[in-house]
Amino acid sequence: MGEKEYYYLQQEVSMKTRLTFLICLVTFAASLACTSSARAIEGYPGSSWGELRQDFPISKSNAHNNLFLQGWVEQGIDWKKWGNFYLNTYATLRYKWDSQALDYNNSIGPGAGVGISYISPKGDNIKLGCEYIYDQYFRNGDTEQKIVLYMRWFTYWNLKK
Repeated sequence: MGEKEYYYLQQEVSMKTRLTFLICLVTFAASLACTSSARAIEGYPGSSWGELRQDFPISKSNAHNNLFLQGWVEQGIDWKKWGNFYLNTYATLRYKWDSQALDYNNSIGPGAGVGISYISPKGDNIKLGCEYIYDQYFRNGDTEQKIVLYMRWFTYWNLKK
């Protein structure tokens, strides 16, 4: 077996190990939800975000029309509640695609994380957390793994009301 084949075999085994870990984590969380401890669970929040856009460059230098899709889907468990704060674990799937076939804009991958969410009575949402992300770039076959610390927020208003 050559060095290149060995490298790709290691990558494949590594990806399968991480995917197995993620599946076990989600299965463990689901099994907890099906037991008597499910009464202690505060909720099963899920969310998604997505964007589909078409770029129409104004300048003609090195710019191309590009259709771009990106987003994520997240499903979690709220384990504990303190007022408007929630302790949450979740699994996620992130995706990116573009019509220009740019390597960095064409990926899909699972993730898992833990966070503390604040949800105000008006519906404002702030979440601080830590997430493991595994991206598979399907145009060139590369993979990227990272752990990120984040703060997300969402709010809504209507100036007429």
